[in-house]
Amino acid sequence: MDKKNNKFISFIKKESFYVILFVCLCVVATVAAFTARNANKVTEQQEKGSVAMDINENEKKSTTQMIDAEQVKNTQSKTNNESKTNSQSKASNVTVPNSKAVSNNSKVSFINPIADGSIVRQFSDKPIKLQGFEKDTWTTLRGVAIAAKKGTPVKAAADGKVTEVEDGDGFLGYYVVLSHPNGMRTIYTNLDPQVVVKKGSTVKANDVIGKVGDTARMLKFESYAEHLGFQVVDSKDEQVDPTKLIKFDSQKSK
Repeated sequence: MDKKNNKFISFIKKESFYVILFVCLCVVATVAAFTARNANKVTEQQEKGSVAMDINENEKKSTTQMIDAEQVKNTQSKTNNESKTNSQSKASNVTVPNSKAVSNNSKVSFINPIADGSIVRQFSDKPIKLQGFEKDTWTTLRGVAIAAKKGTPVKAAADGKVTEVEDGDGFLGYYVVLSHPNGMRTIYTNLDPQVVVKKGSTVKANDVIGKVGDTARMLKFESYAEHLGFQVVDSKDEQVDPTKLIKFDSQKSK
């Protein structure tokens, strides 16, 4: 046993340098491996952190861009709305003349459509009894009746435009409507069918538009059967007493 121990001790003494060197190499290798492992972990963490930072930065940039885009959009929308509002405001400040108001401010002088014609049926809104019928027949006649023989020239009572030329009912017969610059209209009834104006034509006061006829058949039994029916209507489509606008030479009521 002592020989064996001595041999081992002698071997250790001889080979101690190599043993120590081997142990040192093992320690160095272990330390290097541990260090490399830790370095890899740190690198991975740093890379992850860098990626996370990049992602956060990109998210921030994207968010900032979105906010900026929204601000631009809102600014543009606000600008457009302000522009529209200003345009509307300017448009609302533009005064558009009312055609009726303008027309009603125009002064128009009316003349008698029948030279020296007198009133034989006064203006009234009350029903009258018609003559020549077996049963009592009542009706309300508009305007007035101006005494005139069949064939008498009928003249425009004022400057205007012909807006209607029609064959009416038994009370109107053939009639012509003139529209005047002040918004009023004059209506000439019981005309001969051969009128001398056409719809759309312009006339001056005292121009002949036709002649008295006998087309108002429902009035043929009246004492004023030979007459011109004459109406004046205002811009509100309401009847006006012609004697308020025209001074007739004489007025005979029936």
